[in-house]
Amino acid sequence: MFLNGGMDFSLMRALVIDDNEFVRFMVEKHLLSFGFQKVFSADDGFEGLRFLTREKPDVVICDINMRPVNGFEFLKQVRRLETPLRSVPIIFLTSHADENFVKKAIELQIDAYLLKPVMPIFLKKHIMKIMEQKLRA
Repeated sequence: MFLNGGMDFSLMRALVIDDNEFVRFMVEKHLLSFGFQKVFSADDGFEGLRFLTREKPDVVICDINMRPVNGFEFLKQVRRLETPLRSVPIIFLTSHADENFVKKAIELQIDAYLLKPVMPIFLKKHIMKIMEQKLRA
């Protein structure tokens, strides 16, 4: 999983959930540039849940404000699963900087909370940190 002091993403899969097509495209582009093998995308939490159970990604990047199923509801549903997928790393990538949103995300066991727009290197570092923590757990 580690390669030349960095992380090897070549066998990893990601899921991007956002109702904004441009945001999905940009995040997918970044993840592929990091070396991810495959990136799936969904435009709301309901579709994201279908991709999650079918494709079993290694990490999920998810917006909060979507309809009909928002990021909070998606996160709740994932953490309630009775399978190993319940512990998939989930990163909120959102424009909501409100303290109440952050607290709620933490209560629901979010792995990281990043604000849009995010610099690719910052996103990559957070993914690496989360994956390293999972390996040590």
